[in-house]
Amino acid sequence: MAVATTLLYDKMEEFRSTPFTHSLWMNAIGSETLVIAGEQYTRGWEIKPGTPRTVTVVIYVRNQALTRRQSELIRATTLVSATF
Repeated sequence: MAVATTLLYDKMEEFRSTPFTHSLWMNAIGSETLVIAGEQYTRGWEIKPGTPRTVTVVIYVRNQALTRRQSELIRATTLVSATF
């Protein structure tokens, strides 16, 4: 669970520190796959337009041992605005 929390925190920090004019904000839905310590994680995100914008990040892990299915480990949603 520590890996999932770190992956989620890193993506949230990336959104927080990136200007709204950056291409990161142009993709409303995205995902990336990372392999850490032999485990395959998928980090997905969704950005909903508006003021403030809603950002949701979800971390999944692929269970290799028995089911080979993805399981959701952690999810977070936050509001992001250029001004208060």
